[in-house]
Amino acid sequence: MSTTVVITDLDGTFLDHDSYSYKAALPAVVLLRRLNVPLVFCSSKTRSEILSLRKELANTAPYIVENGAAVCGLDSFGDTGDRVFGCSYKQIRGTLVAIRDNKKFAFTGFADMSVAEVAACTGLSLKEAQQACAREFSEPLIWQDSEANLGEFLQQLADAGLQAQQGGRFLTIAGKTDKGKALNWLRHYYQSRFNNNTAQSEAIRIIALGDSPNDQSMLNAADIAVIIRSQKSSQLSVTRPKEIIYSEEPGSKGWCSAIIALLEEK
Repeated sequence: MSTTVVITDLDGTFLDHDSYSYKAALPAVVLLRRLNVPLVFCSSKTRSEILSLRKELANTAPYIVENGAAVCGLDSFGDTGDRVFGCSYKQIRGTLVAIRDNKKFAFTGFADMSVAEVAACTGLSLKEAQQACAREFSEPLIWQDSEANLGEFLQQLADAGLQAQQGGRFLTIAGKTDKGKALNWLRHYYQSRFNNNTAQSEAIRIIALGDSPNDQSMLNAADIAVIIRSQKSSQLSVTRPKEIIYSEEPGSKGWCSAIIALLEEK
């Protein structure tokens, strides 16, 4: 037997790229709730952003913030605190400023912008942009320099113990964490909690959905990977899951169709 857990990216996957709407995904969300299948959000978004979305959807599952930097929301299992994998925001910003001062690279991070400027470049409301700026483990930035200098920049980050992950809009700088590592930790966590004090052990079947390069590790760590069509989905290299599905539609419409089809197979 197996217990299904759905782990999904947000921007461009569960949420439409331009409007950030999840309206088209709601039929599948209702079905997941009816079947008691956990819906885990795994995003580059901050804790504040994901908490707002969880509240809107009455979602109580754990969630993964800032590209796998931490697993939060474990209180649903009676645990307190987060499982943190990443570096602190203060450390990341300090390194970025030092590299920029030394190498004169041209880039703009969230900390270099006002809330209004973040809203303008993301399409978020001012309230949503403020939540996006409440970062704990990563810094999204806009690279404004040459491709040649980007290679040197990435090497400088690696030397400092950091890395960059390309999302749908931004190059996000963080510690050496990724969504796949967080997924694997959560798989074992669910395994231990679901099988606690039960006579029969159940495997955890993870369905992961994503649309851009920063989702690759998560998709490769899943049992079933759903690649949601987007401008960046062709850049993904996903080979490890037992089953790989490509959505015909982008965003929440593709997400909904894939989830319903998979659950009907269940």
